[in-house]
Amino acid sequence: MKKKAEKKAFYTVMGALILVVASTAFFVYKLLDNKAYLEKWKDYDECGMV
Repeated sequence: MKKKAEKKAFYTVMGALILVVASTAFFVYKLLDNKAYLEKWKDYDECGMV
C-alpha cells in the first residue's frame, strides 16, 4: 500500500514540475518573440512610416 501512495505522490509532483517548467519556457519564448518583433519594426517607427 505504501509503495502505491509513494508512486502516486511522485507522479503528481513530477506532473506539477513539468507543468511549471513548460509554462515558464512558453513565457520566456513569447517574451523573446515579442522583443524580436518590436526590434524588427523599430526602424519603421523612427522613419515615420506607420
